[in-house]
Amino acid sequence: MDERRHTPRHRTFLQGRVFYNNRRQSADCIIRELTDDGARLSFTDPVALPHAFELHIPNRDQTLRVETAWNHGTDVGVSFGKVEPHGAATLAPAAHAALHEQTLLERIEKLEKELGALRRRISEIELKSS
Repeated sequence: MDERRHTPRHRTFLQGRVFYNNRRQSADCIIRELTDDGARLSFTDPVALPHAFELHIPNRDQTLRVETAWNHGTDVGVSFGKVEPHGAATLAPAAHAALHEQTLLERIEKLEKELGALRRRISEIELKSS
């Protein structure tokens, strides 16, 4: 199968929620892959989604207007339209890449802090048991 993506794919495991039908209906999903142009969403059960809907990414405090590109049961491919974190703005590919990089750096920093705390806790336990 030929690769049809114009931008690199980033594997992710982000929590998401789609809103449709004037935000009267929603469904939880996992965002499995991201590109500058779209994403692959994974649902626990097949969901009948309209052509256009909103994708909310809580970890990024971001809501995207997306359009269905393809639908294969529990996996749905979407293309990005607009981003509305705190007001409407167009999501440029460079901005999306910068946001992805920033999120990775924040996650790395958080994990390094947690690792340091765990190492200190292990040291405390080892001192008590000596």
